[in-house]
Amino acid sequence: MIPFAFLLSLAVPALHFDITDARGKKPAGVSVEAGSPDHDGWVPLSLSVKVKGKSNPVYVLIWPLEGLAKVADGPGDTPVMVIQSGDSGVLASPRAVTALAVAKLFGHPVETGLDGVAFDKAVTALTLSEDPFAKGVALLSGGKAVEAAEPLARALRERERQLTRVPSEIYPAAVLLGKALLAAGKFDPAAVAFLKALQLRPTDEVAVLRREALAKAGKELAR
Repeated sequence: MIPFAFLLSLAVPALHFDITDARGKKPAGVSVEAGSPDHDGWVPLSLSVKVKGKSNPVYVLIWPLEGLAKVADGPGDTPVMVIQSGDSGVLASPRAVTALAVAKLFGHPVETGLDGVAFDKAVTALTLSEDPFAKGVALLSGGKAVEAAEPLARALRERERQLTRVPSEIYPAAVLLGKALLAAGKFDPAAVAFLKALQLRPTDEVAVLRREALAKAGKELAR
């Protein structure tokens, strides 16, 4: 019998990546390899590093979240971000700091070799960011769920309205918005945000959060 993952890989269009480092540049010799998709079409990513004439630097994949991607709905590429392990210059990149903070909020911190105190300061600085996703992530990281909800809602709307809807960009925004709303006591909209996330990537963790939001809203639990 032919494995389901193989059949699914034949049916799913190829992923195309836009690989950048913390400085927004394309790292030389770094490529991304896509594994077999799961039942929902999510593909595990891994890095391949081949630098001619040099010892290969240690690169770490920090985005997309958990190294998982799904084919985008549109003509654009899926953003992928890598950093060099231990490079303190990463902390000057709001995009990189946001990606690392998201992983930490999801309970999947990335091992980067960076100083923890310096990283926390870099996250706090993002509360002043003009980017709604970075600002919302920073506020939520600081325990300010009420303040985080508005910028996270704006970030989710922006990502949903893009010409190319990228699941690996929308999913974390929906989950974090749901968490912010749940912590802020806004249970109905929290359940809606979690549902959006579940429609993209069904996970037990998010299903539990949605049931919690519905229960606190006094609604019948979804089956």
